Amino acid sequence: MYKHIQNKMKKSVSVIIPTYNGKELLMKYLPKCEHALQKSSLISDYEIIIVDDCSNDDTLTFLNKSYSHVIKLKNSSNSGFSKTINKGIRHSKMELALLLNNDMELPEDYFDKTIPFFNEQDHLFGISTEIRDIKGEKVLEGAKIALRKHGMLHYQDCLHKENCSTLYLCGGNALIDNQKLKELEGFNELFSPFYFEDFDLSLRAWRKGWTSLYTNQTFCKHCHSTTIFKENRKADVERVFLRNKILLNYLNNNTSNNIKMFSYLLSKLLLGYIAPTKSKMSYRNAIKDFAKLYKKAKVCRENEYFLLPPINEVTLK
Repeated sequence: MYKHIQNKMKKSVSVIIPTYNGKELLMKYLPKCEHALQKSSLISDYEIIIVDDCSNDDTLTFLNKSYSHVIKLKNSSNSGFSKTINKGIRHSKMELALLLNNDMELPEDYFDKTIPFFNEQDHLFGISTEIRDIKGEKVLEGAKIALRKHGMLHYQDCLHKENCSTLYLCGGNALIDNQKLKELEGFNELFSPFYFEDFDLSLRAWRKGWTSLYTNQTFCKHCHSTTIFKENRKADVERVFLRNKILLNYLNNNTSNNIKMFSYLLSKLLLGYIAPTKSKMSYRNAIKDFAKLYKKAKVCRENEYFLLPPINEVTLK
């Protein structure tokens, strides 16, 4: 009887790691990930899926030589985070999916401290842990708390929470119910190449009645490889960040908050022409970029997002 209960508690895990020119990071952190998988008493089976986003280093040569047992997928062109990780999600076969950045270091107890939550709550979508710096001394990210300003949904990191609900799961460290993840069809690829796709995913999960949790019972170390900034100009990164922030809110806001947001953005746009500054120009360029996506975003919002009620503060409590 006791053995039956133990087996029921165990879960199978697919670890999905997107990478771009990440050979050095994989050499350093992939052994830690595999060690955590092998040491966990709560894992019945696992697979590691690495999706290469058309790297021009010798990532795949290294993986073929040193990690022949790892599942390796490759994009034919550089596609960004959401498209890359979605390929791994579609390929995955286990009960839980760990979405993991290639610059995250997993501790040995990661799975033993997170898997039990899935045995306690049927409506659990996923769980993220505390994220610390590479020395393990400073807390960088904690539970995400919802804020709203100018009609736009924001978040604040609360670094001193324990086990609690979180507004969204960090895409670089999220253990998720794979069936639920596939029901949502992974990340919305309108957010390519990067930023806010994880926020959006969790909001869609909330709309389904699924919860996202945060725990500080264990933590990941993040080396902050800054791959995005290495491969892109700072101004381009800021433009994409702001564009996707607008996209996130347009897709998930109710009409009232969207009116407030667009009124605020109109004032930013006008100021970008009347009294241009670096900050105002970033907003101006981001709004132009969002306008190019608007038709696709409108169809997405009408056909997918609002089959269930829009997000508001009451929903997120």
